Amino acid sequence: MDKTSSEDRTPSAENAFENDKKKLPWGRAVLVLLVILFLALQLYPVDHSNPEVVADIIAPDNIKAILRRACYDCHSNETKWLWYSYVAPASILVARDVQQGRERLNFSEWGEDYDEEDTPEMFLDECWESIESGEMPLWFYLPLHPEAVLTDEDLDALRTWCGADQLEEDDAADGDDGAAEHDHNQDDQAAQKENGSEKNSSEDKK
Repeated sequence: MDKTSSEDRTPSAENAFENDKKKLPWGRAVLVLLVILFLALQLYPVDHSNPEVVADIIAPDNIKAILRRACYDCHSNETKWLWYSYVAPASILVARDVQQGRERLNFSEWGEDYDEEDTPEMFLDECWESIESGEMPLWFYLPLHPEAVLTDEDLDALRTWCGADQLEEDDAADGDDGAAEHDHNQDDQAAQKENGSEKNSSEDKK
C-alpha cells in the first residue's frame, strides 16, 4: 500500500500564492465599490443653513447659557455645524436630527408664542420632563459634545427657574395632607365602630 507523502498532503507555497492572487481582485473590487459609494454619498444635498433668529427665548443669563450649551444645536436657528456634519453619511443624520428638533421645539422662535412671564411655566410643561428624565439631550449627542452634559447644578437652576421645585413641594404637601386626612378618617371610623359596639352592649344588657 502506497503512503501519501507530506508534500502531497500540504499545498506548496507556489499554490498558496496562486490562490491569493485569485482572491485579491475580489478584495480590491469590494474596496473600490466602498470608495465609490462613500464619494457618491458626499454628493447628497444636505441643508446646513441657520435661519434668522425670529424671537429668541427670554430667560435669565444663567438659564440661557445652559440652554445654549445643551439644547441650541438641535432646538434653535443657531446650530454649530461641526466638521463631521459635512461628511456623509453623518451629515445626513445630523441634518435630519436638527430639522426634526427645530420642528418639535425652536428656542429661536419661542418668543413669538410666549413672553417672559409665560416662559417658565411653558418650559415646565413642554421641556422639563424630558430633561429631568435624561431623555434630553440625546445620549448619542453627548459623546461628541461633553459640554452639553447637564450637571446637578444645571438641573437645580432649571428646576428652580421653571417652578418644578415649587410644584414638587406642593405635591408633597398635598400628599401629606391627604395622608393626614386618610388617617383622620380611619380614626373616625374606628371611633364610630367602638361607639356602636358599646351601644350594642348596653342594649344587650337591657
